[in-house]
Amino acid sequence: MLYIDCSFLADNAHLNTGIQRVVRKVAENLAQGHDPEIAMAVRIDGKRFERIDPQALYPATPAAPVQQSWGERLYRYALRVYAAGVDLVCALGADHPRLRQFMHAPLHQFGLNYLVMRTLVNPVRRVRSWFSPQVQAPASMPLPLDNVGPGDVLLLLDSTWTCDIWPTAKAFRQRGGEVIAVIYDLIPITHSQFCDDGLVVAFKQWFFDSFDHIDGYIGISRTVQDDLMRFINEQFGERAQEKRFGHFLLGADFARQGQDPTQTPPTTPIRPELMQALSERPNYLIVSTIEPRKNHAYLLNVFDRLWDEGLDVGLVIVGRIGWKVEALLSRINSHPQRRQRLHLWSNLGDDELDYCYRHAHMLLFPSQAEGFGLPIVESLAKGLPVLASDTPIHREIGAQRIGYFDLANPDDLARQLRDIHRSGIPAHLKVDPDYHWIDWQQSSQMLYECLRGMTALKEEVAPTARAPAVPASPRPAAESAQS
Repeated sequence: MLYIDCSFLADNAHLNTGIQRVVRKVAENLAQGHDPEIAMAVRIDGKRFERIDPQALYPATPAAPVQQSWGERLYRYALRVYAAGVDLVCALGADHPRLRQFMHAPLHQFGLNYLVMRTLVNPVRRVRSWFSPQVQAPASMPLPLDNVGPGDVLLLLDSTWTCDIWPTAKAFRQRGGEVIAVIYDLIPITHSQFCDDGLVVAFKQWFFDSFDHIDGYIGISRTVQDDLMRFINEQFGERAQEKRFGHFLLGADFARQGQDPTQTPPTTPIRPELMQALSERPNYLIVSTIEPRKNHAYLLNVFDRLWDEGLDVGLVIVGRIGWKVEALLSRINSHPQRRQRLHLWSNLGDDELDYCYRHAHMLLFPSQAEGFGLPIVESLAKGLPVLASDTPIHREIGAQRIGYFDLANPDDLARQLRDIHRSGIPAHLKVDPDYHWIDWQQSSQMLYECLRGMTALKEEVAPTARAPAVPASPRPAAESAQS
């Protein structure tokens, strides 16, 4: 049996960012609709081992528009102060080993994080839950760990970086089961300057703790798998040979893919101001959380140059407000082209996002680091051409179907946009009408096949329909990382 960890989402069903969408879709496609049953969604934090209904992982009511309130800003500021305070105390204590151990102890061990979580964070969460009825833990049913044995696999799919999952993972392995973690990227470690300070601390602790509690790692792309193998080999040396590695590709569901958009009206109305903004001139779209890694400032610099040259083009920014972007938001909100050729939307629904994909001129994706780059395949599936930064992951996902620009040379993108404005989108960038990306059923099946190749997952519960498998790495990290 495959047990899919959904512990974080169980308490945060109102969230709808990338990882939450992956958890929901994989749980739906593997934990439902198979006879015999092949998987179940579970909750394992706090020494629990409970079955949960995948449908209960969705918000009970529609999510409110995502805006960065004063409370969120205060919370992020507090995290930065906390991280800086920890480093300062360690420095003042001359990095004494016992002091550092106390200050950086994981949540399930006695230390500063343990005390803060139990005396401050947990009480605040309980109070907030009283006033947030839409954020309810899904109905659950306790499961006996004694039923776990060889052939069972626990998949750590969720973003449980602040959850106490290791006691259950340890008990699972002690009974003969295997534990595999899905890794979306290593960006909080490798590009920590782009990330929220609290995330950096939590993810780094989780990742290094994971090495002692799991049997293998699965990346969401070949690029992530390669990064993982290289990093673990560097950090753990010969011990890296103990771990197994694999990867799968994320899916995307496009209900209207291949259909005439005029025959599939949206289920919710499109705001008139959005329709007007996308109809007045060629508009270039960027879809992503607004945070430094996504490189919106680079894009705005390019468009400032084009506007100064008199080009009548628009830039439409779509994404929730993230972290460390105060200066960027101030620049956007005070920009002379704001609401004319420059538009920012942080609260679009799925139908409005679909409208953007179908009515923009091109997608621009200047991200500096990604684990996958889902907007690229979303855009292609809608027939929208793409220009993306020239990075290994974008080359893996976009291949020859999209165009690339050099982040080290802003003139490169500006030149390409000038040429497109003058001569139109080049033929080699136009999307093939037959283009099709894998859906979530195929993606989930690919993940399942990868797990079967990495573990002793019981064969008798295999599903009937299989997608092409992505093989697990047959070599240990110490060997593969050098090839």
